[in-house]
Amino acid sequence: MTSGRNTAGSHPWVNQRRSYDGNLCTIRYVGKVEGTSGEWLGVEWDDPSRGKHSGSRNHPTAGSFVRPSRPADSPRSFLEALREKYASDYEQTRARQARADAEPEKPIKFNSKIAEEVGFDKIRKQLAELEELKIVLLDGLRVAGVLAQEASREQIEEARREIERTCPKIVELDLSVNMLTTWRDVADICEPLKRLKLLRLSGNRLGSVEEGLRFDRVEELHLDDTLLPWEQVSMVAAQFPSLTWLSASGNQISVALTPVSNTLTTLVLENNDIGSLSSIRALSSLQNLKHLSLRGNFIDAISAADAEGSSFQFSKSLRSVDLSRNKINSWSFINRLPEVFPGLQNLRVSGNPLYNQAVAPSSITGITEKPMTVDEAYMLTLARVATLQVLNYSTISEKDRSNAELYYLSLIGKELSVSPETAEPDILKPHPRYGELCKIYGEPLIQRVSKATGSDAAVNPRSVAARLVRVLFRLNQDNAQTVKVKDIPRSYDTYQVKSIVSRLFGITPFEFRLIWETDELDPVSKENMDIEDEWDSEVEEEDASGEQLNSGDEAKFVKREVELVDTTKDIGFWFQPDLIEARVRIEIQSLPSA
Repeated sequence: MTSGRNTAGSHPWVNQRRSYDGNLCTIRYVGKVEGTSGEWLGVEWDDPSRGKHSGSRNHPTAGSFVRPSRPADSPRSFLEALREKYASDYEQTRARQARADAEPEKPIKFNSKIAEEVGFDKIRKQLAELEELKIVLLDGLRVAGVLAQEASREQIEEARREIERTCPKIVELDLSVNMLTTWRDVADICEPLKRLKLLRLSGNRLGSVEEGLRFDRVEELHLDDTLLPWEQVSMVAAQFPSLTWLSASGNQISVALTPVSNTLTTLVLENNDIGSLSSIRALSSLQNLKHLSLRGNFIDAISAADAEGSSFQFSKSLRSVDLSRNKINSWSFINRLPEVFPGLQNLRVSGNPLYNQAVAPSSITGITEKPMTVDEAYMLTLARVATLQVLNYSTISEKDRSNAELYYLSLIGKELSVSPETAEPDILKPHPRYGELCKIYGEPLIQRVSKATGSDAAVNPRSVAARLVRVLFRLNQDNAQTVKVKDIPRSYDTYQVKSIVSRLFGITPFEFRLIWETDELDPVSKENMDIEDEWDSEVEEEDASGEQLNSGDEAKFVKREVELVDTTKDIGFWFQPDLIEARVRIEIQSLPSA
């Protein structure tokens, strides 16, 4: 006889799976409870919000006590669940046929056609369709094994042969959130499926893998929310010699100290309790690993404080890493990623507290400290990891890279400018790419108090300063003038500049236009003036600083103004190459009425 079979009316045992009113649970205790009479079952709900007590998963409301006499939902065999999902008329028709055999009845006829014959035609069609099924989803259908009740090995073998006859072409099988408790039950279902490649067992409560089991054909395995510790996950993976994809998310895994199958190319460990990359350094031995997802953990450091041998490095085959929604809070972590992942090309790192910080202190940027924008976070991350080709799902262009690296260098230059020269080594220490970027773009313009500033300072045409333009944005609003300064790469287009202005002044992009106030003077003759302008030759115009621009009776000079219209052209299209500083006026536009 088999053991560990889930039977609704059987005597309960620890680790047995049960379902009450459609809610799955696992029996963790059988016995008496102090202060009460009779026996109780201590069950741990799959949905931890259902209970009132702590279960083994350390959740305060995962556990409950129920009486053994409480009716439980009946488990199903694999084929019962399959037919219910994909051939729902099968069992009903078979039951009617059984009754007909016991008590023969006259067939029901409609227009000389026998209804039962029509029904069996439909069943035959459904059974034929079962034979063609390639993707089967039986999640949440209370599957307990090849058979729902305790059975002999001979009965189980017959059930296996029936599975092979009924659905021989299954390639993908989802058995998630069911009542499976042993790997032998899983093997009995899978072995007859000669084409099976993908197996989902998430949400089951499986024990340790038994010896002698092999799943030779399965290439992708999902063990999410099974509460299996890493040691058991690695032992299970060893029974899948063709495994290339393994997912073990939501299992409260905090460390991975044992190796896993070297055939893996994708490993997903999302929503676990991993606190540092050194906690999974055993995985660095995977020579074929290409994608590693650590999304939704608690990672905040490369090495744990008590980590032994903190130096480790993953294979260069690992090119894609997901570190989004962790606890990363320092740029030093980002700086070290190329060291830990030398083959890194695709990185996802959004949703970390690091990006809730300001770009730099207000003493450096001259702007009230606010959380960095998505664009700033993108540029400052990209500039630190030279090997990246994709960041947060966005493919990186050469223009993206140069903009990011120029912006990064400009911030370093500002930090150096407001600090004494003796502090330079300490300032540059957190910027390991500084020297490399200076070779590409030239050193940033450092304008300490003792040195020349503004337009009087000589600019190296190969320097960062030559690729940036300092823009003084001026906004006159509510009888007050606000001026803010920002260094912007010449390769930015107007849309990107408007995005910066929107953040600096708290206005939406469609509310304003940008006017570049040049230093050039244009002559304006009387003939070129419209009559409605009421030209008055005796009135001398003044510029914003009060300087008179009249140069004679026949002509006047006005400063040329250029609107930076919405376009994808670089702002360098307007600004001359030797321009270091530009004054841009922000004009609020009245919105059209509805």
